[in-house]
Amino acid sequence: MDSPVDIFDLLLAPFYLAIAFFFARNISNRYIRQKPYYKYLVPGLMCKFIGGISLCLVYTYYYTVGGDVTNYFISANAFVNVLYDGDLRKFFEMLDYKNHNISSTLGSNNIYDSIQFSSSDYYALFTVTLIIPFCILGCKSFICTTILLCCVSFIGMWKLYLVFIDQFPSLTRQFAIAIFFIPSVFFWGSGILKDTYALSAIGFFVFGLYRFQILKMRNIKYLLQIIFPVLIFVFVKPYFFFALLPGSLIWIFFSRLNKMKNKIFKVMVVPFLLLSLIGVIMFSLQYLGQYLGEYNLDNILNKAVKTQQDLIREVQYGGNSYNIGVFEPTIGGIASKIPAALNMAFFRPYIWDARNPVMLLSGLENLFMLGFSLYILFKVKFSTLFTSLFSNPLLIFSFLFALFFAFSVGLTTANYGALARLKIPCIPFYISSLFILYYLNKESFKRR
Repeated sequence: MDSPVDIFDLLLAPFYLAIAFFFARNISNRYIRQKPYYKYLVPGLMCKFIGGISLCLVYTYYYTVGGDVTNYFISANAFVNVLYDGDLRKFFEMLDYKNHNISSTLGSNNIYDSIQFSSSDYYALFTVTLIIPFCILGCKSFICTTILLCCVSFIGMWKLYLVFIDQFPSLTRQFAIAIFFIPSVFFWGSGILKDTYALSAIGFFVFGLYRFQILKMRNIKYLLQIIFPVLIFVFVKPYFFFALLPGSLIWIFFSRLNKMKNKIFKVMVVPFLLLSLIGVIMFSLQYLGQYLGEYNLDNILNKAVKTQQDLIREVQYGGNSYNIGVFEPTIGGIASKIPAALNMAFFRPYIWDARNPVMLLSGLENLFMLGFSLYILFKVKFSTLFTSLFSNPLLIFSFLFALFFAFSVGLTTANYGALARLKIPCIPFYISSLFILYYLNKESFKRR
């Protein structure tokens, strides 16, 4: 495969970086006096650039056979080449990939570049269409396309940050660490991958939900920030929807509950609200099943078993696979794997599991997460752990989403390389939850 990085990238990329830095610096300087937390805007964006460009170089020079990052870029380039050629009919036929075979539409002469994905891989092809605007604005440069994607996707992460600091203004530094500065998050969450779009969409979704439902700011822009991320989830990574829905509804539920003054009424209304909550979740999953395809509620348990068993084939991943054991496609069978799956997602690969430099870095990060988790458990008294956990609706949502997502990934992934990438959405929420728990426990101790 020809290298997507060439002299054109090396000459053009510094100009894109300089322009991005100029605008980010201006925005930071404009708000930093009234809002000191804006000091993290430029460093956070720079980490995105480091992660995105590093991913370009790794997939170009380390994974010499290519991979998803280069495949998405090459496929998007094929669309752009057709557009530059002025063949709008062919371009729009390619965009209508559900009704037209892209490879047949493109032709066999390969003058436009090739599509690297099957015509039936709708999730990948939808991601390719999302990359096309960045590819056009980036002058078909691999690195410049990545820089532009980093800028836009960072907005979602910044919005997520704003939600947390609005609830806990004393923890601006801690949340910046959790959301912007965790290496695996800004590495795997900044390149030309589904994960970048999905991670940013989570930020927009949480921000929109917080403003529209929790703060009741009934503005259409906040409603759109709920709707559009859901569409991204459905068409890019459907299981994100499964992970976010329960926590989101519970967040709304506890926010309403906390506003009730009468304690007796609270106790009486809780069972009714819980039953309503379960009903809404089940109805939503069933209703959206037609759009979730293989991820619909009827198939999800069987898919979990099938995916996990397919991925444990040692020969396919050259020794980087793991196995949490066989389980049945039932609620009980899957529940029995909760401890193993959570341990796998949050703390593995261990350092001694490393087979290459990328895994070693992941192992070091996981060692930090394990040590930090143990430190928080040691500092937060077990007797106050649950009272602190349920004292704030945002904390409930954050911790629940982190655990549910980590469990899903740990259960259905059996390769350390894929695990390091797929688990990144839960890491900012997990680390933020630990910071909040420690803060609430410390504040509770001061009041005694």
